Amino acid sequence: MKKILLVSGCSNTDKNWYSELHPDLNCSWPKWPELLAKKLDMDCVNLAKSGAGNEFIYTSLLEYITRNDTSNIGLVIPAWSQNQRKDYQTGWQGRWTNDRIESRGDVFWWTRKSLDYYVSFQILCERYNLNYLQVQMLSLYQDWLAGLKPRDTEPRFKTSFIHKYPGDAEKDNKKIIKMIDSYEVVINTKRFLGWPLSHEFAGYSLQKKLIQNKYEISDLDSHPNKIGHQKIAEFIYVRL
Repeated sequence: MKKILLVSGCSNTDKNWYSELHPDLNCSWPKWPELLAKKLDMDCVNLAKSGAGNEFIYTSLLEYITRNDTSNIGLVIPAWSQNQRKDYQTGWQGRWTNDRIESRGDVFWWTRKSLDYYVSFQILCERYNLNYLQVQMLSLYQDWLAGLKPRDTEPRFKTSFIHKYPGDAEKDNKKIIKMIDSYEVVINTKRFLGWPLSHEFAGYSLQKKLIQNKYEISDLDSHPNKIGHQKIAEFIYVRL
C-alpha cells in the first residue's frame, strides 16, 4: 500500500478549482499536490478549498490526522494562505465556508493567529511522528498592507478598485517583522518553505516567487496555470 501525501490549502491547491474570471477555461489539469504525489509514488489526499484561510487549512489537517490511521500518512503539507481571510462552519455537519476579509481584529491579530496555527501544526505532526513540510503559498500579510485588489476581495469584480490598508503600512510592516522574528525559536525553519515570510529578509510565498507573469492564468487571474502547477510541484519536490 502506498503512503498518503496529505495536503490542504486554498484555491492555488484545490484540485477542483476553476477560474471565475474565465468560466469557459478548462482547468481540469492535475494540480500540484497530485503531481507531487506522483513524483513521490504516493496517493494524494487533497483537502484544499478555494477561498480558504489558515483556520480551515489547519483544522482540516487536524481533523484528518486525529481521525485516521496515521501510519498510512507519509507526508503532510499545509499550503498556507492570506491572514485576513475568515473561515467558519455552519450546520451540524460543520460545512466550511469563508469570507475574503475578517470583519474583526486587525493585521497584527490575524498574523499572530496564523503564526500560532503554524506552531500548532508543527506540534501536531511531531505528536504523531509525521513527516511534514510547511509552505507559504500566498503572501501572509503583504497583500493586505499593500491594498487588496479586486481578485483578493471578490474575484468577479473587474474594476480598478483597491481595498486600501487603514493604517501606516510601512510602520506596521516593521512591527509584523518583529512579531515573526519572535516565533523563530519555536518554528522548525528547515521544514518551512518561505520562512521568514517577510520579503525584506528573503522570505517569500510560492505565488510571488514562482507564478507571476507567464505561469498565471491571465493578467486578471493570478492563479497558477498548468505549467505553474508543475513548477510548484517541482520546487517542493527538490526541497524535500
